[in-house]
Amino acid sequence: MRFLPQAAVPFALLFTLVAVPSSPSSPSSSPSPAGCGGDTAVGDPFASPGGVTGAGAVHVLSGRGDEARAVRAPAPAAGDGFGWSVRLADLDGDRCADLVVGAPYTDVAGRPDAGAVYIVYGTASRPPVRLLPSSPEAGAHFGWSLAVGRGTLAVGAPHEDADGVEDSGAVHLFDVGAGFGEGRRISQDTPGVPGSGEPGDMFGWSVAVGRMGGRRDAADLAVGAPYDNDDGTGRQESGGAADAGSIAVIYDVSGARDAYASRKWDLRRIVETHAGDRFGYSMAYAEEGEAGYLAVGAPLGDGGGVRDSGLVRLFHSSATEEITSLATLDQGSRGATGDGYGFSLALTGEGGARLAVGAPFGGPGGRGRVVVVPVRDPSAARVVERGKAGDRFGWAVGFGGNRLVVGAPDRDGSGAVTVLGRNDTVGTPLPPAQDDGEPAEFGASVG
Repeated sequence: MRFLPQAAVPFALLFTLVAVPSSPSSPSSSPSPAGCGGDTAVGDPFASPGGVTGAGAVHVLSGRGDEARAVRAPAPAAGDGFGWSVRLADLDGDRCADLVVGAPYTDVAGRPDAGAVYIVYGTASRPPVRLLPSSPEAGAHFGWSLAVGRGTLAVGAPHEDADGVEDSGAVHLFDVGAGFGEGRRISQDTPGVPGSGEPGDMFGWSVAVGRMGGRRDAADLAVGAPYDNDDGTGRQESGGAADAGSIAVIYDVSGARDAYASRKWDLRRIVETHAGDRFGYSMAYAEEGEAGYLAVGAPLGDGGGVRDSGLVRLFHSSATEEITSLATLDQGSRGATGDGYGFSLALTGEGGARLAVGAPFGGPGGRGRVVVVPVRDPSAARVVERGKAGDRFGWAVGFGGNRLVVGAPDRDGSGAVTVLGRNDTVGTPLPPAQDDGEPAEFGASVG
């Protein structure tokens, strides 16, 4: 596995949907492209459907866990990375989940690895849609990260040379209710956005959309820049703690603005900062009633005083309160250097806010672990460890209804996911769906 440092265009025939059982003996039907009722999307971005190396595929697991559906292109291109990022969300208000897929290595108009995002609606009556930035750029990796909420789709392009600065990164926003439109772009040099674009910041590596202190009826955007140097204000070419990381929360992004209001956080306000902490590497958001929660990972932060073991910072907001820092979470005495605690994150507000934290390099031989934290009582956290050395259990995590789905993309050479009920510490492992493609890293993304 890899631990990596234009207008919306309709296209009715881009996708092939393959209905397949989760095991050779279980029955299948002809489901819609996405799903309803607790379904979960699992990406295998390096799969080889039809023998096309690295074209990628996405598997939608049913809420019952007894059926999987594979979504892929009928004429996939090698190395597209379809499924690098995945999200399920109701985009058209029909109470059925729609599938959003990032393919950040897709070539666009002769520009290699410019990236694309695909929308597959949960009902067959609406054709799929492909989204591109207004000016596709070679190597920008548009679609690296995704977030959907409050009528807004955010797409990260962390390798974009925004404002002429190499790999400074950008985020592209699309209005869901307006048929996505052309989209608009935000970078660190957008008026009102904190910081300034510097080479290699990777602004847009992670994104989240929710209610974080702006207008009650608008969307706010959180953006991670995990390779931002802790080098003070203003544009710097070097200096400070390299790759310490930061996040920006930008208010009221539902429509274009001449200038935005925003805030910035880095680890200096939380713990001692070191080079390589990678604060902002992962991000998750969820609401429980009037409360909003944002979790931000620093998988090489010094959690519990253990160098490079990882930590997570939890933020809180409400309908009347701006986002504030709430708590720092780590593994305490269990943590060890290189665990990667905070490498992946998932939040749910269903049945009480819960946070899942992936530490895919922890445990014997790097088999990985996941820590499930009740937000209101972190002392009641439970640890889930499955598999064998090198599985990378916890590389990706996601909630679907009341279930937690954990990716282990290095298991047995093709990957697997484990589905856990609310109080389950054992779970049910599921291999990739059996279709005519060759799986590679099933479980590399979950959404």
